[in-house]
Amino acid sequence: MKNILKNKVILIGGIITVIMVSILYLSLDSFYSDGGFRTTQDSIASTQQVNLTGLQELQASGSALIRFSVLEKKLLPFQGPKIIVDGMAEFHGFLKGIPSTFFAYQRKSPNLKHIFRRWIFTQSKSVRPDLVTPEAEEAKKYGFNYIKLNIGSKSIPADKHIDDIIDFYEGLPQNAWVHFHCAHGKGRTTILLVLLDIVKNAPKVSLEDIIRRHHLLGSEDLMITDVWERGTYSKEQLEERKEFVKKFYAFICQKKTGGIQRWSDWNLENPLLNSAFLGGSNK
Repeated sequence: MKNILKNKVILIGGIITVIMVSILYLSLDSFYSDGGFRTTQDSIASTQQVNLTGLQELQASGSALIRFSVLEKKLLPFQGPKIIVDGMAEFHGFLKGIPSTFFAYQRKSPNLKHIFRRWIFTQSKSVRPDLVTPEAEEAKKYGFNYIKLNIGSKSIPADKHIDDIIDFYEGLPQNAWVHFHCAHGKGRTTILLVLLDIVKNAPKVSLEDIIRRHHLLGSEDLMITDVWERGTYSKEQLEERKEFVKKFYAFICQKKTGGIQRWSDWNLENPLLNSAFLGGSNK
C-alpha cells in the first residue's frame, strides 16, 4: 500500500514538473531575453582587422522590442538624453509592460506558444488592441524620448523618409544616446545602426569596415546575400538591400564634399533598383 502511494506521489510530482516546464517554455522562454541587445561601446573580440574609428562616439545601441524596465537597466551606465527609435511598421506596443511581440500581435498567423501566452495573459487568443499601451507612452514612463522612423519591412521607404532619417541623424544632440529596435532586432535595426555609422563616419571609414564592425557586435552582415535556411527573403531581395547600402554610402560621401545635399534629389539622378528591399530579417 505504501509503495502504491509512493508511486502515485512520484507520478503526480512528475506530471506537475512536466506542466511547469511546459509553461515556462511556452510563456517565459523569451520573457527575460535581451533581444540581441548590443551597443557601439561593446568590445570587439576578433582576430579580424577592422577600423574602429568613430564607433564608440556613435553612442547607440540596438535590440528587438524588449521590456523598457530591462532596457532602462541596460542603458543606466550611459549619460545624456536617451532616444528610442522605433523601426517597426507593424502593430505593436506593450501589454502590462510586456512587448506585444511576445504574443505575436504583429503576425497574422501566431503559433501555438503565442496563442498559449495570449490565453495566459489576456484570456483570449485574439489580438486585444484595447489592452495595448502605445510605445510612445510606455517609453515616456521610463524617461525615454521617442521617435518613429519609417524604415520599411519589405519595401524601400519613400525618398522623403530617407531624407527624414538623415535629418534626424544629423540633428542628434551631441550627448544623446540612441536605441534602435525592430521586431527581432536584426534586419531593420542593423540597417538603422549602419546608416547612422555611415552618416557620422563616411568616408574616413570604409563601408566594408562599417558593416563588418556592426556584424562583429551582433548585427547582420549586410554584404552577405546567401539565403538562410527557412529565410523569408530571396537572393534578389538581399542583393538589392546590399545595393541600397552601397548607394547610401556613395550619397553621404558626395554630400560631405559639397555635392547634392538631399537624398531625394540625388536619387533622381542615381535611382535605386525598382523592387529593392530595405529592412526586415533573413530569418
